[in-house]
Amino acid sequence: MTGHTYRNCIVCSQDEPEGIFIFDSFVCRHCETEMIKTDATEDKYMFFIKQMRQIWLKQNA
Repeated sequence: MTGHTYRNCIVCSQDEPEGIFIFDSFVCRHCETEMIKTDATEDKYMFFIKQMRQIWLKQNA
């Protein structure tokens, strides 16, 4: 047992031990890195926008 707490990422839906919280939503380190280096012209940019929109909707529910 490593002592890590695993949380579910709102972007990839994987349980991961490291990442950031935006309000009460968790984004794993891998997704955070991918979002930072994704250019706005790439197709996956819109996927990230859609997933991150969940935070806004959750806060305004």
